[in-house]
Amino acid sequence: MLSFFSNNLVLRIQLTISLFIILTALSVSLLWCHSYEQDHRLTVEKLYHHSSETIYNKLDLFFSKAHEVYLHQEVIQNQLTEIVKDREQLLAYLTNALNHHESIDYFYFANTQGGLLSVGQKLKHHFVRFESENEGAGPLLSYRTSYSDKPDAFIKRIKHFDARQRGWYQDALNTNLPIWSDVYPGVVNNELLGITLSKSIHDQSGELIGVWGVDLTLASIEEALLNAKPSKNSTVALIDANGDILASSDNTHAAKDGKLMNVASEPTSLLGQLWPTLNQADQDHSSIQTINFMGETWFNFHTHFPLSKNRTVTIVIYSPESELTQDLIHTKHYAFIIAALIVWIAVYYGTRRTERLLTPIRQLTKATVEISLGNWLQQIPVTHHDEVGKLAASFNKMAIHLESTITQLDKQKQETQHLNQRLEERVRERTRELIAVNQQLRELANTDPLTGIANQRFFWETFSHHSEKKNGWLLILDIDDFKKLNDTFGHVTGDLALKHFTRVCETCLSTSDIIGRIGGEEFAIWSESDEVETLTKRILLKLKHSPLYVDGCQLKLSASIGGTNSYPGKMNCYAIADNMLYKAKLAGKKQAVIDNDTNK
Repeated sequence: MLSFFSNNLVLRIQLTISLFIILTALSVSLLWCHSYEQDHRLTVEKLYHHSSETIYNKLDLFFSKAHEVYLHQEVIQNQLTEIVKDREQLLAYLTNALNHHESIDYFYFANTQGGLLSVGQKLKHHFVRFESENEGAGPLLSYRTSYSDKPDAFIKRIKHFDARQRGWYQDALNTNLPIWSDVYPGVVNNELLGITLSKSIHDQSGELIGVWGVDLTLASIEEALLNAKPSKNSTVALIDANGDILASSDNTHAAKDGKLMNVASEPTSLLGQLWPTLNQADQDHSSIQTINFMGETWFNFHTHFPLSKNRTVTIVIYSPESELTQDLIHTKHYAFIIAALIVWIAVYYGTRRTERLLTPIRQLTKATVEISLGNWLQQIPVTHHDEVGKLAASFNKMAIHLESTITQLDKQKQETQHLNQRLEERVRERTRELIAVNQQLRELANTDPLTGIANQRFFWETFSHHSEKKNGWLLILDIDDFKKLNDTFGHVTGDLALKHFTRVCETCLSTSDIIGRIGGEEFAIWSESDEVETLTKRILLKLKHSPLYVDGCQLKLSASIGGTNSYPGKMNCYAIADNMLYKAKLAGKKQAVIDNDTNK
């Protein structure tokens, strides 16, 4: 029995897969059941935390926009005292500020006489402007102000308005910093609640000029609370320290006749029962709490939002437990059923697929053995199109192309050898070209570019090489009066004279003699001839009878020559020959003076 089990791969795979699936499903189910209650609680807490953070961020953005107006005023503080004195400048400033702060509903200025100038309620094509009729306490007029050049349209006239009697005005007089007012109904629509961030302005002497006011209505906050509800029947409310409901996603909490609903006045309501806990402004609950209300369990969560340094509002969220747990309970039951079904399907399908999977593997093993014996063209029947089928198809292609690949490799080897031969031939050809180029470069480096004979460096290298091994003569030749010729006929004629002089000297030399140009009109000759005086006479005579013709003019060149013998070990040959040249010049030029040193 054990031998059959150990030799049967199909059975081992089937049992292993089945056992793995059962143990995995059982472990997951037990773990899920064990952590269900805790995960459920954490899920609700995360949901409440997310809703709370959403509201918190919305409030922070909502209230910070009003502060931005006063931050900008700090930049133009010196201009404000002049702006408020001119009605047109003040109106333009209020309108511009409203354009740059879309979340602000009204922006206004009240003077010390109780007068008001206010711009607000940006609609599709116009603003609403409130303006005191007499620039002080008294009638208040409202207009619809168009963006274009159309005239303002009158809306309404309020008989009496005194800004000094408003709470926001009086609060601003107690501090130099921006201060939030209590929630209050609007002047025109008392069903529309708002809150004001006011700030007093003084002149340089400290005398009060007036009070700025930035109004924010609570309608946008109520919309944010409605969107942040964690469930359909959840309620999200914003409550101040006095228990007044500033905003709520529940319509039953709305203000009536311009007065806010107070939770402390209704102790029998759910918020009334929560109020003692909510009123603890010094602590936030980081986890959800539960409360029984009218025979049902409710989840509740609250946190505090700092409206100012000494003032906070409470964000409270509460929902019926049944609404948040019903779907999770159903999910738990469905999970058990689906897990059992998956286990059964996995075991059955795994057994069938294992057998089909191993069939091509066995065929592949057999074909591999045949190929190892030299039978290249082995084929496996392809009955699947999955990874195993692709493996079988790839194996068949490998077997088919194996022999052709070997043949191709032999062919490539022959082509590689042929390419190597061609490459070697190209290398040899390139080497010959490089040798020729190097020879040309050496000739250019050793030749005087004007006369074509050895330059100064190459002549002295050659002289040094020969004089160290054999005896000879060093002659220094200098064309007579060459500077005068240059000054008279120009440098072009001078260059022609140098070339002509070189050609004349070359006709007098033997093949073993070397001539080089070692200066402007100074030349040197190394000769192994024993008859050096005959050589110098031949050169002087040849120059005399070989004039240079330039533009119809005949120029006769002459030279002075100084020379000395050279032998291995002799020093200062050039200095001696140059001294002889100097003597020839002193003697009248057109002659040669040779020093014959007999100390050989």
